[in-house]
Amino acid sequence: MNSTLLPAALRRPEKTETPRLLLSRDEAASALGVSVRMLDLLTEPAGTLKPIRIGRRVLFSPAELQRWIDAETKAIP
Repeated sequence: MNSTLLPAALRRPEKTETPRLLLSRDEAASALGVSVRMLDLLTEPAGTLKPIRIGRRVLFSPAELQRWIDAETKAIP
């Protein structure tokens, strides 16, 4: 049965996707528009981008990515 024909009180609530709090290396690189290798070069200790390490996983907070972008754009004369 088509759920749009049901009254609102009888419809299932739409599933809302939980926002990602941490991004994988692949996701972070994609968000920045760079390769994973370039992301690794930008990451501490060689670079200034600070990852979060959980076990062997290297993750990035979207807020950290934005902080890094802001800092890099201010450095451009």
